[in-house]
Amino acid sequence: MEFHTVSQISGTDRVVAASLAAFSMFVVGYSATRVILNPPIHDSVTEASRVTPHQAALWDSLGQ
Repeated sequence: MEFHTVSQISGTDRVVAASLAAFSMFVVGYSATRVILNPPIHDSVTEASRVTPHQAALWDSLGQ
């Protein structure tokens, strides 16, 4: 018993495959570039000091 399969790739399939490969390479390259060029910034300011207190807390210190 012999099986012969002949599959021809159409021009449209090749265009779609090439476009998908190019897009995938762009996404990977863009992501890698963003990671390399934008390292995380470690500043000495803590997260708690960035929080703005509630308005009532600001007026409370005024009355003392």
